Amino acid sequence: MGSRFIAATAVAVTLFGCGQSLHETSTEIDRVKLRPFLNAVGPLIESGFGLAEIGQIEQEFANLAKDGTHALTFPIIYKGNKTKLRVTIRKEDSDIVEIRFFAVPQLVEQIEQVMKQTL
Repeated sequence: MGSRFIAATAVAVTLFGCGQSLHETSTEIDRVKLRPFLNAVGPLIESGFGLAEIGQIEQEFANLAKDGTHALTFPIIYKGNKTKLRVTIRKEDSDIVEIRFFAVPQLVEQIEQVMKQTL
């Protein structure tokens, strides 16, 4: 599929019951672009989202059946504050990943900038 991707419209969704207001952003990308994209997201987060977490996301994607979905939650430190990064992945086919991020609003905005720059 090469460079096929579809940037999904970012939708801000407030989630309740998790102690913090989280917003959501998502995109669809080729599997081969997943690691470079996640590597570009990593430096936005002070702690809790590095090579091990990126590898975990890749492994979960590899293990998914077509149309399968898996959610992961990572405790992170962002701008000096403890928070959570929730990542949901969906395998649309063997090469297409739908990835959703749920995080504090400022981090979501920065992830969207990475999407614009790298995808």
